Amino acid sequence: MALIEHKRLISKDSKVGWFAYDTEFVDCLNDGITIYRKSNENYFTDDGYTTFNLDCFVPSWREDGTVNKICKRYGCKMKGERKELQAPHDSQLIQAILAIYAWIEFKED
Repeated sequence: MALIEHKRLISKDSKVGWFAYDTEFVDCLNDGITIYRKSNENYFTDDGYTTFNLDCFVPSWREDGTVNKICKRYGCKMKGERKELQAPHDSQLIQAILAIYAWIEFKED
């Protein structure tokens, strides 16, 4: 199975600003996972969606340390004010996102 199902261009002021990559994978809300890459950047990002879901389902995730371990395992980082997941390669980002969503789903309260 290919990681990327569909690629979309998101333009701003008649210029390509972002590339959106839709996957066949689903998040904890059963929505399709989309990752993004700014046209002038060399990294992929989830645009903060994973952090949003973590805040909703595991509010103590920052203190837990599991997300940091997952990021380290797959070569990702949480960056920026919104703590968006970033990785140099699409496969790294998708693996980290899937691991985090599996953790959310199977985490015991």
